[in-house]
Amino acid sequence: MYFVLSIVISLLLVSDLFFTPGHSAYMDGIAHITTLTQFYEAMKQGIWRVTWTDGFANYGMPIPLYIHQTIGYLGGWLSLLLHGDVVMVYKLLFLLGAVVSSAVFYKFLRIYFSPLASFLGVFIMNVSPYRILNLYIREALPEFLAAVMFPVILLATHNFVKKKNKWSGAILTSVFALIALSHPMMLVVGSVLFGGYYFYLIKDEENKVKLTLLYAMHMIWGLLIAAYYLIPLKVEIKYFYYGQQTNHLTSGQYLGLVNYFDPKWYYFYIRDVANRGHFVSGGLLESLIMIGGSGALFYQLISKKFKRIEIWHFAVVVGIVLVFMTTKYSGWLYEHINLLSNIQFPWRMLSSYIYIPAILVAAFFDKLSKRKFKLILALIFVVIVASTRFPQMYAKNNTLHDVARYYFTPINLHSTVMNTVWSGETTEYPIKDHKADIIAGSGDIEVLDNRYGIRKYIVNAKTDVRLVDYTFYFPGWEVKVDNQVVPIEFQDPNYRGVITYKLSAGDHQVDLYFGDTKLRRISNWISIVSAGLFVAYFFFQTKRE
Repeated sequence: MYFVLSIVISLLLVSDLFFTPGHSAYMDGIAHITTLTQFYEAMKQGIWRVTWTDGFANYGMPIPLYIHQTIGYLGGWLSLLLHGDVVMVYKLLFLLGAVVSSAVFYKFLRIYFSPLASFLGVFIMNVSPYRILNLYIREALPEFLAAVMFPVILLATHNFVKKKNKWSGAILTSVFALIALSHPMMLVVGSVLFGGYYFYLIKDEENKVKLTLLYAMHMIWGLLIAAYYLIPLKVEIKYFYYGQQTNHLTSGQYLGLVNYFDPKWYYFYIRDVANRGHFVSGGLLESLIMIGGSGALFYQLISKKFKRIEIWHFAVVVGIVLVFMTTKYSGWLYEHINLLSNIQFPWRMLSSYIYIPAILVAAFFDKLSKRKFKLILALIFVVIVASTRFPQMYAKNNTLHDVARYYFTPINLHSTVMNTVWSGETTEYPIKDHKADIIAGSGDIEVLDNRYGIRKYIVNAKTDVRLVDYTFYFPGWEVKVDNQVVPIEFQDPNYRGVITYKLSAGDHQVDLYFGDTKLRRISNWISIVSAGLFVAYFFFQTKRE
């Protein structure tokens, strides 16, 4: 029954998405819906490995290479099934994440706690302010989906260490790969949570070194499966303005006491008028729970009643570390560790933190001895929390956009820093309804094919000509004239960052194709080999069982 109630809570969390048409007009939802729409359009064109989108940032961008893979591909496939209802797909992805995280987190809590206590933990996790913020205010779909996999890692880690379950290793590999493909920096955010939990588990194990090496192997294996995405993302980010900096910490994004103790939900906030106030909160209730847990642990230590390390002790310590990592006192770490700075906003640590008060609540309720008193207190707890959190599960100024908005956008919705270093502001380029033009000389162009990353033309050049393809250049683009590669020019000040090339007089077949660089081919093979070995390992485990 409590498992079903846990699923019901997750459905209530996302219910307003389906009761209210459209989505918030002014936050990240528009970017994520446009991204999955671009994947969907490419798939409709018969392109199943999506690497280029023509409808993004005016003249197109290689966004599919560097953006959230899980959302792009899963969203594209679901859009095919739902006949292009991309807004519904966007909402279904949130629903999927909410249900999966609630179901798995309940199963994890049941390892340590009673059904009632486990349900209360799932309940407090679902209604945490940061989870509501990501869902209805930030519309942070990639972060939401990546964070819901944290309970899967916790459950698989327990089964790997304590039950020596071989399948748990395969699950760990799969989930590490999925998180990397959903939002790679969430591995950094989650490392405090599942890394701390791993070391909590192995404290009593005899083969600590062997287990740690195997655990690390599964994590690395997952990253290798995602290498086709991670390696180009790391190396080729230098071609974007974003990559010109080595440290990506955003200033002024630390949390203070007000973020943990202010109970107010802001309808307006600093610079937030059209959308709800972007006030990042750890939650007053959650803060009180953390204080209670920390106080209980401190009391045990000073009164010498500390007998053995329990799960809630782990939760308190990890919670303290996570809170510290959101404050200005952790600034030195972000400023000097570039990998850590890649999460951009220290408050993203709250994606892990939301599971900590949930564990503490479950532990507290299981400490109560009288069953009748426990049920009454649980009911009061749920009613009080629901009365304060349920009214906040809504988005402000939902808008039904014309679907054409998701198929073409002149602006780079992932911010101007994700424009190529050769180009300028994408909105300053004239919008074109075709791709090819003759800009010097005279002749005619017949279009044979015009798909994402693929062009085929027949050009009848009456004189020597120069052509432009209204496409932002990026390494991987190749122009062939009569099957011969010709140089691409993309640094003309009049066509800054745009593909231009020259043809001699006569009739020519012109092919433009966005393919892989040497680095991408190597990365692809690393992923293919790693995935192949994983399938073989999976088959071996099946036969062994």
